[in-house]
Amino acid sequence: MMFRVAVALVLLGAVTAYDLGHSEELAKRRVGGPNMVCYQHPLDIVFILDASSSIWAQNFTKAIAFVNSFIAPYEIGPRKVRVAIETYADVVYVQDVIRFNDFLTSDSLQGRISTLKWHHGSRTETGLGIAYMRENIMPEARSGLPKICIVITDGKSQDSEKTALEAKRARADGIDMFAIGVSRAVNESELQSIAGDPDRVIIVETYSELEAIKDKLSGKTCKKIPTTTPPPTTTTTPPPTTPAAEECGMDNPTDIYFVFDPAYLGMERVNWVTQFITHTLEADEFLHMRVGVISGSCPLDAGFNLNKYDSFAKVQKRLESYDSPRLTKLIGSLTSAYTRREGGRRDARKVAVIFIGGKIDQLAVIRNAQAAQKAGIDIYFADAGNADPRFLDALNEIGFNLARAGRGARRQSYAFVEEICGRY
Repeated sequence: MMFRVAVALVLLGAVTAYDLGHSEELAKRRVGGPNMVCYQHPLDIVFILDASSSIWAQNFTKAIAFVNSFIAPYEIGPRKVRVAIETYADVVYVQDVIRFNDFLTSDSLQGRISTLKWHHGSRTETGLGIAYMRENIMPEARSGLPKICIVITDGKSQDSEKTALEAKRARADGIDMFAIGVSRAVNESELQSIAGDPDRVIIVETYSELEAIKDKLSGKTCKKIPTTTPPPTTTTTPPPTTPAAEECGMDNPTDIYFVFDPAYLGMERVNWVTQFITHTLEADEFLHMRVGVISGSCPLDAGFNLNKYDSFAKVQKRLESYDSPRLTKLIGSLTSAYTRREGGRRDARKVAVIFIGGKIDQLAVIRNAQAAQKAGIDIYFADAGNADPRFLDALNEIGFNLARAGRGARRQSYAFVEEICGRY
């Protein structure tokens, strides 16, 4: 639904706004797919991987590939998401344990995960693995943040009672346990004893199917959002609390325009833009935002009839207009786009995301963006592909360069949401 909405806006090419505050469709999708909450709120995650002989080497390789794929969109860092990993069979392979502070960048973490070894242990001591996680890894977790443990195994442990007991102890310590079973013969009741809730159990038949459950698992692990409890105070006015994701924008509404020129970007980059908008709108944080699109599509870019011009010189002049990107004019229209007639709210914060890609009249972009900034509009710039890095750095003096978060549409959209909500 969300993707179709974004595409429709591109094709219409109008100045369009619609309110997300009461959208039933968005409310239903709050935890669907890679949920924004996990990407923008700090948490500590431990993966416990079964490395027993029943796994086989190729399946263990698929398991670690799944872990890398699962954590890829997360912002890894000392103040963001931290990941630890433990492998086990008849023993915990302590020489391979990855602790929270061992790798604090996405590239270094994924590189280390890729080197994990399959030890083809003779037994499946899942209870031992959970106990090690609780006693030796989770004590290094940050206080006040979600603690999540995901167990991936292909079968029944050697001591089901110990497994259940250790999982119960972990949950009592405030660790959210999730269990993924891989095989037709997996013991479902044991997986439930690990997770403590059937809703936190996922079963697939083969390791090849793990990638297909990535979004489902992400949605499940992202349901819990920490809310900071304010410390005791003797003043009559309590200190501010950290809002849950859905509260972002509730007390400080924001009107947001996405500004792009399809003719300038080309179809491939327009698809990038629609992905950016889709990822943004899927976030819980945007339930109380109002968004619109300013684009340079029809009728301005439409052709002309046979009797429109009476000379080739006039035709050539019209054709020259197609060679000139309309983005600068679209940016210039921002100053009048937030009126009540256009759906703007009087007390709402004004925000615009401008999509850059390829060659453009840089001075005109800067001039019109500065005019928008002087009109009280907060400007964000996204790199839809092939934008001049030096130009983006210069634009950072006017607004916020989202390309610093990475090249992907998802990374830049998450950076945008985090920056927007971080100001409340």
